[in-house]
Amino acid sequence: MSCSSLKNNTDDKRLEKLGLLEIKSNNTYISKLIEDNIKNAFDVYKTKNTDKIKYTLILNVNDSIESSLLANSLRKIEMSVNYKIVEKNSNIIHVNDSFSRNSLVGPINSLFSRDQSEINARKRLGFSISNDMIVRLVEWASFDMKT
Repeated sequence: MSCSSLKNNTDDKRLEKLGLLEIKSNNTYISKLIEDNIKNAFDVYKTKNTDKIKYTLILNVNDSIESSLLANSLRKIEMSVNYKIVEKNSNIIHVNDSFSRNSLVGPINSLFSRDQSEINARKRLGFSISNDMIVRLVEWASFDMKT
């Protein structure tokens, strides 16, 4: 069985909510990278009839590096994301959640190489988080809130 033979059971009408989403994030390189990836993924859901923004996705991205007294030891970078989806008109919070991802940086003697390795690890974590956010947002949009 191939991937093309799988049927998408998601109603495209529900996913139009993704085109009504505005994204706000803290002003860091990685949070802007995550924001841009999400926007690019959801551009296909923007229609000419839906110029208004109905929902706001608020992203708060933080990272930390565990360091050691040993200069060339393994270090762990942890990136955490707190996010919420708020309806603009009523300020109703639809989703309020958080998650984190980790990456290990190997032992490196050169300070420049260590910095570059940390930058690359942060970028990889940013792409991983943006992909995870896209999946979470599609799940949110697919969920029927009728009661």
